[in-house]
Amino acid sequence: MQQSAVIWIVDDDEDVRFGLQSFLRSAGCAVRTFDSAETCLGELDDAAPDLLLTDLHMSGMDGLAFQEHLNGMSRRFPVIVMTAFPTREAEQRSARLGACAFLTNPIDPVELLAQVKSSLGGCDESKPG
Repeated sequence: MQQSAVIWIVDDDEDVRFGLQSFLRSAGCAVRTFDSAETCLGELDDAAPDLLLTDLHMSGMDGLAFQEHLNGMSRRFPVIVMTAFPTREAEQRSARLGACAFLTNPIDPVELLAQVKSSLGGCDESKPG
């Protein structure tokens, strides 16, 4: 994994944010966490991640609305969506919105790391964003 990769984690569950942050830092990534999509969006004017990992179900703006908003901003970084409550509809919609991966909680650390590495290599260029 590229040592300089900056990953932003957006999840309204503090324990999830902390666990993902610890794991990804141990893998050599720089990590910032946000407790909501709205908080994260407020930071995008000043910086942008190499990859964004977001929960699907959050209070306030959910993960799909977040993806739509990012696309409207012409984001230029890959997005991985995670959820404990997957549906085929949500997975398909997330893919149409350009997500590189859709992971189900509890997330297997090996799978997460593989998806992060793959996503940092770039998403399919035919997808938005």
